Amino acid sequence: NKFSCRFRPAHVQYTIEQNVSSLLKQLINRTDRRIRPNYGGPPTEVNITVFVQTISAISEVTMDYTIDLYLRQFWHDTRLAFESEDESSLTIGIDMVNYIWTPDTFFPNGKKSFFHETTSHNSFLRIDKKGNVLRTAHLTPETLTNEFPLDFQVCTLEIESYGYSTKDIIYHWSDQPGENAVQIDKDVELAHFTIGKHWHIEREIQLTTGPYSRLTAYFTFKRNIGFYLIQIYFPASLIVVISWVSFWLNRDATQARVAIGVTTVLTMTTLMTSTNASLPKVSYLTYFNHFLSFTQQKFLVFASLLEYAAIGYLMKRRRSRLNNSAMNMQNLRYVEVGDCPRKARSRSEFSVKLLRRNTAKVDRYSRVVFPLCFVAFQLIYWTIFITTTYVKYIQLIAKLKES
Repeated sequence: NKFSCRFRPAHVQYTIEQNVSSLLKQLINRTDRRIRPNYGGPPTEVNITVFVQTISAISEVTMDYTIDLYLRQFWHDTRLAFESEDESSLTIGIDMVNYIWTPDTFFPNGKKSFFHETTSHNSFLRIDKKGNVLRTAHLTPETLTNEFPLDFQVCTLEIESYGYSTKDIIYHWSDQPGENAVQIDKDVELAHFTIGKHWHIEREIQLTTGPYSRLTAYFTFKRNIGFYLIQIYFPASLIVVISWVSFWLNRDATQARVAIGVTTVLTMTTLMTSTNASLPKVSYLTYFNHFLSFTQQKFLVFASLLEYAAIGYLMKRRRSRLNNSAMNMQNLRYVEVGDCPRKARSRSEFSVKLLRRNTAKVDRYSRVVFPLCFVAFQLIYWTIFITTTYVKYIQLIAKLKES
């Protein structure tokens, strides 16, 4: 077998490295990192692209989310232009950042951000012959979101200069034909959300220190309702159904009926407390509050306990009538006048039978009324929930796009 290899002599390789080192020294000497490019002239344009690698920790309690991304910044600095026959561009270590001017980009809505440093600082710098600079960094900002408790989230990522106003820096999204400036890795998956649409805008904001250029990217996430159906809605509905068991128990089974009523109320209270612990402390009612508090606990479950209280009251009246009837019959033994005792006895027996029928009717009606109310509530709740959520989602997206 014949093969050939072409090697570069060692002295040639050394010469190229020596030339690059000399070139970097020249660039450093003629560049003042304290002054932006074209100072005193038009503002420096910084083009931005964002590649989202992972999205995690969307928290309803703290109303924030964590995003892991690659941030690429492009700008032109004529002071870094060079002439070289060996290299068309220079890819150099991040230490060079300490010697050249770089934009002071930050995330206005970020709580905290950090650069990845495993196994080294995850960023690089590239400079071409024309002085175009590319800086790429791998970082994780933790940003704020406050669209809970709808079944979707709109999370924002804002990019801005910390100190330079529009007089010095203007940011642009670096959209290219067929390539969006903001991209999300296709393998990104979330446990409780499905990633929806995302878009980005450029705008100018007015602060006390002047106008600033700001880039904003919007990410929408549709909540997966399956988790909440299993953990909240289904258990709450099951507790309501269990509370109806008392309607089929004997009216004299006081301990069993009271135990079921009290247990279901306490269980519903515990479920509501544990649910609220995982939700943000807000001053308005959420869909969960409507489902658990106003309807399920304070109406259906608690009403089933009150139903037996009403039966107990009727049974108490029945016993009182029976006792009065027994006393009347005992007194009538000593009366020897006509039909008076017989009439009094018939009226007393009729009242007792009427009370017995009334208590039975309360249970029979409850067996029908409570399930009907429950089904009607479920239909109304889910119709309103789905309709209003969809309408608010469309309105919010339209409003954000207009802004």
